[in-house]
Amino acid sequence: MRLSLPYLTYIMAFGVAPFVATFVIVGLDYRAALVSLALVPLRQVFINTLVLAFANAGFSTLIGLAAAVAVDSLHERYQGPLALAVVLPHTVPFVSAALIWYISLYGGGWGWFTYILHIPFDPLYRASTAMWGVILVSVWGSLTFPFIIIYATLRAIPKEIKENALIDGLGLSRYYARVAIPMASKAILIAFVIELAFSFGAFDAPYVLTGGGPGYATTTLGIETYLAVYSLGSYSGGALLSAAIAALATVPALALFRLLRAQRPVFRSLPSISMPDWAFRAITLTLLAVILFFDVMPVYWMFLVAFRPDILDFVRPPIMYPKEFTAQYFIAAAKGAVPYLVSSTVVSLLVGVVAVLLAAPAAYEVARGKASRWLLPLSIYLYVLPPMAFAIPLYLLFARLHLLNTWWALIMAMPLFSVTYGLWLMNGFFLDLPRAYDEVGELFGIRRRFTRLIMPLSRPVLLSVFLLATIGTWHALFYPLVFSFTPYNFKFPPVGAQTVTIYALTAIQESSIEWGFLASTALVAALPPMVLDFIFLSMISRGGPSGGLKFL
Repeated sequence: MRLSLPYLTYIMAFGVAPFVATFVIVGLDYRAALVSLALVPLRQVFINTLVLAFANAGFSTLIGLAAAVAVDSLHERYQGPLALAVVLPHTVPFVSAALIWYISLYGGGWGWFTYILHIPFDPLYRASTAMWGVILVSVWGSLTFPFIIIYATLRAIPKEIKENALIDGLGLSRYYARVAIPMASKAILIAFVIELAFSFGAFDAPYVLTGGGPGYATTTLGIETYLAVYSLGSYSGGALLSAAIAALATVPALALFRLLRAQRPVFRSLPSISMPDWAFRAITLTLLAVILFFDVMPVYWMFLVAFRPDILDFVRPPIMYPKEFTAQYFIAAAKGAVPYLVSSTVVSLLVGVVAVLLAAPAAYEVARGKASRWLLPLSIYLYVLPPMAFAIPLYLLFARLHLLNTWWALIMAMPLFSVTYGLWLMNGFFLDLPRAYDEVGELFGIRRRFTRLIMPLSRPVLLSVFLLATIGTWHALFYPLVFSFTPYNFKFPPVGAQTVTIYALTAIQESSIEWGFLASTALVAALPPMVLDFIFLSMISRGGPSGGLKFL
């Protein structure tokens, strides 16, 4: 338990305590909370939240499953590159994704998406279609997580099982329906419930794309929590909505605990249609081609629009190939982003370091049975809760300590999701690490065995967790939006902590007609995590112990 103490102290201080305090704030001023929200159509906000959550979780899991089956059915030499192409959206922060799709959905055929599908209007500006636009962008940014989990599980199925099934004449269609997908059913449902829990706190996509509008057409509980505090000035109202989000997220969290404890496949077989292998490959490859097109096209559009003159933007039909080149928008966006990039870099790297230093010792003790049994379930529960569940008490704490608008507030608050996820992932790694290493260390009397022996052996998983924590922090919008107000001032002590996601958000609010600047801002925010993401994802796609991660 000694090695777990720093981790336990941190999650109690910045996870459990603010979570409980959220409900305390509601209880102390419940009537005031209701009064402050009297003019808000809460029924519609709840419905919006449920629709977005279930649609995002359902579609992203189904598309991720289809892509995983399609990639897994191919020859080994093609799987790595195609898997990296499928997960391309994961490399783009949600704010950048929203900027890309904002100009892709531009109505009347000006954007590539509305042109290809012959949509004569902008879906984001109509109450009847705005939610579908938000769902589209959310699914685009979310499908990577289910794909990675399902694909990793399919790859973990012994090759002998597939070979024997094909020898017995099952064919690919019945192999996946009767063998592979049932064996991966636990992973599929885990991906769904985790996405569902995350989606209950949906904030980035609807806030950036529509601000919750038109009217309240896309307002979610996450957006209304933010507005209750910063527009209505009601901490109790915001806490009430945060508590509602936490209550919703608790349901899939409990389902996740049950799934993780399951020892057998969730379902034994799926209805299948016997078809020749060539027909199965044709269908799956067609689906994969469609998925890859919509995966890659927005990123290609971002690069294309960022480096061309604006006279080529408002042309119908849209010009979808490089015609003229200019770097003026990218240079302008990069210059303006410098203070935001400094904050993002400092905070993201430090959060990555904190995540590794806190989670690794705790995960080791959990795997060796030296820590409390409830530490892993508590960590998973805190991980799936949205940031709104903790934000208001932390905001009040940082305000009292005069830490708002500083790097310290972000560095203290943001590791919660990285350390809890890191403990979950590293626990699987340490469970598989032979106990012989511990016995050798004890036999030779090695002091500080964990730091001198176990950590050097754990470099792959430590690097993976560091990259995940750094990338996740770079992508974050809600905490930087809540805890910071100005960009870094280049003075000491540093003041101003707005990150590059805030910079991208201001671009869409101030410069919605300059497509080149919007695309360049999205690119500036996306480039660093894209590089790190490809390093991490290439480790995962190689399989084996190189990534050090065990998802189930």
